[in-house]
Amino acid sequence: MTPQAALPSLRRRLVLILGSAGLLLLVLISLLMVVAEDKMEELSLRHWLEAEATRYQDDWLRLGDQAPAPSPRQFSSYWTERGRLPVWLKPYQAPGFFEQQLADEDKHFLVRPHPSGQGLIYLVFNDDADDYLDPYEDKLHLTTRLIGLALLLACIGFGIWLVGHLVGPLDRLRLRVTRLTPDRADFIPDAPWQELREIELALLEGKHEVAAVFAREQEFSRFASHELRTPNMVIQGSAALLGKVTDLPAPVQRATARIRAASDEMALLTETFLLLGRKEAVERPPQQVAPLIQQELARLAPLLQRESLDIQLALDEQSKVHAPLSLLAIALGNLLKNALSYADGHIDIRLEGETLTISNPTAAVPDQILGYGCGLTIIERICDKLGWQITTRLEQGVFRARLCMSDPELTLPEEGAGPAPS
Repeated sequence: MTPQAALPSLRRRLVLILGSAGLLLLVLISLLMVVAEDKMEELSLRHWLEAEATRYQDDWLRLGDQAPAPSPRQFSSYWTERGRLPVWLKPYQAPGFFEQQLADEDKHFLVRPHPSGQGLIYLVFNDDADDYLDPYEDKLHLTTRLIGLALLLACIGFGIWLVGHLVGPLDRLRLRVTRLTPDRADFIPDAPWQELREIELALLEGKHEVAAVFAREQEFSRFASHELRTPNMVIQGSAALLGKVTDLPAPVQRATARIRAASDEMALLTETFLLLGRKEAVERPPQQVAPLIQQELARLAPLLQRESLDIQLALDEQSKVHAPLSLLAIALGNLLKNALSYADGHIDIRLEGETLTISNPTAAVPDQILGYGCGLTIIERICDKLGWQITTRLEQGVFRARLCMSDPELTLPEEGAGPAPS
């Protein structure tokens, strides 16, 4: 799984957030309706009890003991001075409106001072007389659920619209970023929001800066390479003239040979930089690889004098690659010089078809800058230019470099299987 695939999706996150918000809103509305229903029921029942108690008080003041008791069809009334008080009512010794769950029944009752001024009167709903609001409550529950479901669907619909409204411009910007290369024309900033418009402008500005850096780099490589040719030709001519002198001391002859070798390397690097600085494709004539490897080993022979190295060669003499000679020579020379400079007693060089593998024990850090002052960096640039692949790894003290020099433009589809891992 790629790091991009492991990241959360903005579209999915927005849908989940808005859906959760709609569900939370449904729950809150349901709770609000339940609380409102309880309060309405409490107010209704209390008003009924107080109205009945007030009527009884008025009748007592007019008729005394002859006052009719509260409606026996709806209420049970108890006077502490007369009759036996149920056990469950005895704890309530203060006036007020109360509610108590008695078995399966929810009892609502009112406690008041008796109109006679002696004791308390208890006015209690009979059985299910206080459940007259149940049909209305059922309708209220149904209405609440329907309203909540409608709101939930509205939130989901709004969320889908909002996600499309937000993610659409972001997807378009993402596609533009994938195509934001120096060789493509600039897109026209047309984001509908200020923040995205500023991002688009920043991307275009960054693209122009990167393109300018690339242009400066290519121009520098091209100009520097052209300017190096003239002094290098002078050095080569002077070294050739010195080589014709027969009576030079031995140290001068060795110095002349080193000058000539260095000028040859400079000429090779000059041509390499010119090729790397070109935007267009380079010509790729076929090149024999095995003779170049042996030639580079002979040129690097002075490195073998520092210590005894066991070099194991396994070269495919028929191996050919399509590449400019200078780029191929630089790539091979860097790999071999790295191995010879940092190997510890043994080097294994294998050339199989278009794949070169060099293994050597070493105690050096594998990403050091080696060979020609550029090392692995310039090899990577050559691979980018030619479509090759370079892989390096250090395992158990053995550094292995693997260069696959296959040309993707010359590889047939049925031959497109990648090289075996080293």
